[in-house]
Amino acid sequence: MENENPFKKIGLPPQEVPKELKQKVMDDVNAVKFIMEVTSLFSSNYASTVESMFKTKNKNNNNDTNK
Repeated sequence: MENENPFKKIGLPPQEVPKELKQKVMDDVNAVKFIMEVTSLFSSNYASTVESMFKTKNKNNNNDTNK
């Protein structure tokens, strides 16, 4: 009896989730996905832009010293 895992009893028997709850969960998931995409847009592009600026600057500096 002491070796029984009480977590195995969770969700038994399986029950249908109310449609309103499903819709709320899907709306929340979509909101989080949107926030992640916006964050990715600003953070990753910003990082690559800064990186490309430094690469361009280094290339220009090397060309100036070779003249």
